[in-house]
Amino acid sequence: MSQKLQGLLDNAETIQRSFSEPTSILVTDREKILVQVKASFDTTNIPAGTRLDSMPPNPLLEECLRTGKVNKAEFGADNEFGLPFIVTWNPIIDNREIVGLLITTTSTEKIESLRNIASELSVASEEMSATSEQLSNVSNTISEKIQAISADSENISKMIEDAYQVIKSVQEIANQSKILGLNAAIEAARAGEYGKGFSVVANEIRRMADQSKESSVSIIEYLEKVNAAINGNNSSIHEIVTMVEEHTSSLTEFNNSLDLIASSADKLMNSSKL
Repeated sequence: MSQKLQGLLDNAETIQRSFSEPTSILVTDREKILVQVKASFDTTNIPAGTRLDSMPPNPLLEECLRTGKVNKAEFGADNEFGLPFIVTWNPIIDNREIVGLLITTTSTEKIESLRNIASELSVASEEMSATSEQLSNVSNTISEKIQAISADSENISKMIEDAYQVIKSVQEIANQSKILGLNAAIEAARAGEYGKGFSVVANEIRRMADQSKESSVSIIEYLEKVNAAINGNNSSIHEIVTMVEEHTSSLTEFNNSLDLIASSADKLMNSSKL
């Protein structure tokens, strides 16, 4: 027997313990099984001396014996072991001659679990990224609407200020009309019997001036209340705009974190491939 082949036989259990995951070991020469060292998950029983040609045909094994090429195959959990694993066919070469095979069957249960986690992370990050993008669009729309409302409020404030000026003008006219009415009443009194009709007109002018002044005062008080409400509204709008901007900034950071998670998931997935 080849010295190298004998060395592998003598150290088969040591080789098995060198794997970080549960692994079964088969050592063969070119015709038969020489030893089987099973892992806990391995339910097969291949006695030493079992001929290779008595086992189900295996193109990868045959190619390995023929060419000296290392072959690997990965299997899912739907097998007799009930868990995923990788089989590796390693040619044993001694003096440039293929003298046998070292066949390892390694459980990939942990790797498969990592793949599932990576896949779930990738899907979750995509869904969260889509939702975050929608939120960002909504935030931008809200910000635009609020800014438009703020501009409208400022326009209304300007219109109220213009209304103040108009009402003040009305007050001045009312004051002047009252003075004119008073003067007219005095002149009517001086005219005696001839001024009675004019006196009635003068009194009416004074009455209308008083009403105009009272109405203008009420309008100004109302406008002041409206203006105070609009100023308070503008203050609230500016606070909301600031909050929306901060929220948009947070969403940007959140999207960057999601991109990092997706990238890590892809790296994890790629690193677990054969």
